[in-house]
Amino acid sequence: MGFGATAYYGQGKGTGTAVQFNGWLDAAGTKRKSDDWYVQGTYTLPGVGTKLGVSYGESTLKGTAAERAVALVKNTNKMITLGAYHPLTKHLNLVAEYSEDKSKHDDFVAANDKSGKAKTVALGAILFF
Repeated sequence: MGFGATAYYGQGKGTGTAVQFNGWLDAAGTKRKSDDWYVQGTYTLPGVGTKLGVSYGESTLKGTAAERAVALVKNTNKMITLGAYHPLTKHLNLVAEYSEDKSKHDDFVAANDKSGKAKTVALGAILFF
């Protein structure tokens, strides 16, 4: 009927978050724990073939016991993406995406709390092989 859904959940120790191995160890070399989840829903327009989609995901990197005793509680990244994907051929799709990303670093010491936001538009193509 043209609808699609995807869901994912994962946990790791020493794998980092957002980018693999980013922040995976504390200063003493102890591995940090992380968890990630992602959901996506799509709908393909009949006759046209264009797929419209929305996705949302979060990743969390938790401080080690030594860090929690001093300051670091966790880092959290959240992203929502709206996209349109139009097939030109069996192996080539045109892509248009809009994403909003929020990152937050929570410390026990409020002065060290940090956050950031980004809004991104991406236009391009995907080559399947």
